[in-house]
Amino acid sequence: MGEVAPETHLKSQSLVIRTMERDDLDKMESWRPFTDPLSGLWNIPRSTSVSRDIWFVMHGTDPSRMWFAIERTADGQLIGTLSLREIVKPISARLGISLGADYVDQGYGSEALSTFLPYYFHTLGFQRMLLDVAAANKRAIRVYERLGFQQTDSHYRTIPEGTDLSFLQQAAYRDVRSYFRRHFGHMQLLFLDMALEKRDWKEPLNRDKARPATPHKVIGKV
Repeated sequence: MGEVAPETHLKSQSLVIRTMERDDLDKMESWRPFTDPLSGLWNIPRSTSVSRDIWFVMHGTDPSRMWFAIERTADGQLIGTLSLREIVKPISARLGISLGADYVDQGYGSEALSTFLPYYFHTLGFQRMLLDVAAANKRAIRVYERLGFQQTDSHYRTIPEGTDLSFLQQAAYRDVRSYFRRHFGHMQLLFLDMALEKRDWKEPLNRDKARPATPHKVIGKV
């Protein structure tokens, strides 16, 4: 779909990254939602078959986006998706990656990105990869930092009205409260802008040991 060739098929030890197909949207509907209230902020909304048809046609013809499916080799299970948007060839694109609730904390995200980055920089020919990630999503930030991404800026996004944020009063979420704010009557969440330059990227076999994580800071206009 989009500009991705139908034969796109990347393999790693445990995963296959391939061009997304219409049936993948139906498989995503069977993913169990995150039950942790913080992670639940990123649950994929349920949809109808017709709306998925429309989504696939609209995004499949958009030259500024590319969509991939992430499959587990052992059983062919669809475990996640990977996308590129805001494509400006041959300069940059913005990464998006999502894993189902049953497939996080198993190293799949790191493996998928380590497999995709050589394709992104060498085959597709981009010079820079961009992404944005919720500051409260510390698990994802650790993955990006290990791969060499660096924070370049930050911004706030408004949380949809009616979202239950009462969980923030629990002691377990004390460390992430500072990433939320009320602004002109709306709740907002801090996002970090990150980037990886091709000139700074090293392929997995040649990478040095992962650098220690540094404290996340709010920089730029928010």
